[in-house]
Amino acid sequence: MTEQEVSYDAIVRAEIAIEILNQARAIVTARVYELEASDPDAAEALRSRRRELIALQQSLTVADRASVESVIALWGPRVRDDARFWAEF
Repeated sequence: MTEQEVSYDAIVRAEIAIEILNQARAIVTARVYELEASDPDAAEALRSRRRELIALQQSLTVADRASVESVIALWGPRVRDDARFWAEF
């Protein structure tokens, strides 16, 4: 049986993408906590969106370089700027 080697760079890039999505989830979670008491419907809508982020995060694999790079390109700039995050989320 032959095993396909995965480059160190691919592993690092996948970890970066996962961490970016962790940061996005943290931003959403903070907003959920802010809204829970005052607007439960909005909080639940954000929980649903957060579940989508979790699903995206769990779908990432080192072998799927295109998805990893897409997450980095799309979500990386968003998590660095709160206003941009909410405008594009």
